[in-house]
Amino acid sequence: MQYYLVRLAYTAEAWQTLLGTRGDIDARLDNVRGLLKGLGGSFADYGFFDDPKHVVKSKFVPFGAHDIVCIIATPNEGAARAFQMAVSAEVGVKSIELTPMMPYADAINAMDAAQRARTDTKYFAPGRRSP
Repeated sequence: MQYYLVRLAYTAEAWQTLLGTRGDIDARLDNVRGLLKGLGGSFADYGFFDDPKHVVKSKFVPFGAHDIVCIIATPNEGAARAFQMAVSAEVGVKSIELTPMMPYADAINAMDAAQRARTDTKYFAPGRRSP
C-alpha cells in the first residue's frame, strides 16, 4: 500500500450546502469511502488515549487554508491519482492535494540505505570538503 496526506478545500457554495445539511458522520463519509474502496483504498481512522470517546473517523477539519485533512492508503500511485481526479471533478471542491508519505519504519530503512550509499560512494555535496 501507498499512503497519502490529503488536503482539500471546499468552495463557498459547498460550505453553504454542508452548513444546511447536518447528518451523521458515517452517512457523510459513505460516498467518499465507496470511491476509495472502489479504487482498492481506504481512509485511516485515529484513536487517542485508548478511549472510544477520542476516535476520529477518517478526517480532520483544520484551521487555515484547507478544510479537510486526512490520510488515505491506496494500492498504487495510479489509484491515488484516480481518487484525486474523481474528487477534483466535483464542483464543490476548490482544490485537493495529495502528498506521498511512508511509514516511519520505512523511513528508517531509507536512512540506513542513504548512509550506506554515502559511505560506499564517498559522496559529498559541493561546498563540503572531502570526507
